[in-house]
Amino acid sequence: MQRGILILNKEELNQLFTVLDISVFTGTQLFEKLNSASGSIEPEVRILLSEDELKSIIDEMGMPFSNNQVLNSALEKINTLMLSFRD
Repeated sequence: MQRGILILNKEELNQLFTVLDISVFTGTQLFEKLNSASGSIEPEVRILLSEDELKSIIDEMGMPFSNNQVLNSALEKINTLMLSFRD
């Protein structure tokens, strides 16, 4: 299984958490990673994620949000990382 680093700025991460209920991942490594990232005070957050974890995030988020550019930017970064696994 491939892994990659998702890099989000603090604003993107905060917007992601407005639509992503991480409690659905309770008891998983993904929950621990997202929970740790949510508590970060760094301006840029790096999260090592597997392809399956990225798919889980996308599934939980749903469709892109055309009226929220910051959230769309986060989703674009997630999708770009997913596509990089297929190269």
